[in-house]
Amino acid sequence: MDALTAEMHAVLMHLGQNPGCISHRMEHYIEHIFHLLPADHETIALQYFGILGKTAVPLDRLAETNGYSLETMAMQIETDLRRLAVTPEWQMVRRLIQF
Repeated sequence: MDALTAEMHAVLMHLGQNPGCISHRMEHYIEHIFHLLPADHETIALQYFGILGKTAVPLDRLAETNGYSLETMAMQIETDLRRLAVTPEWQMVRRLIQF
């Protein structure tokens, strides 16, 4: 995982573990960033991180539910995060998030 993707992963894991640690406005911005993904990929990523009102779902259960191997599911999430991490939208929001 490259540095931008790893940073986004860490931020999203933190958000999933600490709901309410950012403003409603920042949550709204993040929601719009996830809309850049295909709907099924968006749902899987939000469930994986347990953010934006979704309950966290373990990777193995996501893989089983969606008919993927564990490795394929992990690769899909990482690829989707990479797509989002390089967007100007995420770069702007990331600078605004304060923990």
